[in-house]
Amino acid sequence: MESQLAPNSVRTYHLAPEGFAAARNKLFRQKAALFAGILLFLFVVEYKIFGNSWRRDSIISLLPALFALLITLAALVFGVMRGIKRNKESWISYELTIGEDFLIRRIKDFPELEIQRHEITAIKESAVGLHVETKLKGRAIGIASALVDYDNAKERLNQWIPIQASQQGWMSSGGWIWGLPLLFLALFGGFYVSDKSWVIVATGAPLLVGLSWSIWSIQKSVQVSAHMKRLSLLAFLPFLSIAAKLFSAIRNWR
Repeated sequence: MESQLAPNSVRTYHLAPEGFAAARNKLFRQKAALFAGILLFLFVVEYKIFGNSWRRDSIISLLPALFALLITLAALVFGVMRGIKRNKESWISYELTIGEDFLIRRIKDFPELEIQRHEITAIKESAVGLHVETKLKGRAIGIASALVDYDNAKERLNQWIPIQASQQGWMSSGGWIWGLPLLFLALFGGFYVSDKSWVIVATGAPLLVGLSWSIWSIQKSVQVSAHMKRLSLLAFLPFLSIAAKLFSAIRNWR
């Protein structure tokens, strides 16, 4: 029987296909607050650009703003649907191989990640599953509780190093997943709506630092797919736009 495999045997585990629905619903919940923030941000920006024409009591004057809003919303919906499709492909293609002294994770479009037993510094368990950690922060493997025969994999890893209960703080519980995007939206809103130099500098500087850090961390991470790494390079466009406006605000201080 599989549950009676020898400790030095090699076994490959997969995620249960039916478990994706719960993961997808969790993703939707995490994105809800972000979408609300994006809609508010779009409204503020549209009012800033088309505010004067809105006050002319003409329905036709609203068409440019409505058109821009609909195009943006359509792009967001398209992006979400594409993201769900890629997440499903990643879920189905996920493979976890446990050997005598090694652990390998394989996911479509992601670089293969292998961790030797002696590299592991901690294995922590939370409500979502296991997290195998090493000395290098980005070099870690997540094992979802939806893994087929999860208890068997957990038992084998527990023989390597005792599994600890994860401390669920704000950062570790995933609060940053929606918190940081909302913070960036607030900074973007202040940056593009205000015409005061001190506000532009106060919001633009953190944006430049945040974008630079995001691009660098995404390119270096082994937890990010090749597709997302390529998409992250598009962040250079808002980076250049922010840098130009920031330079102009400093040069023409008011």
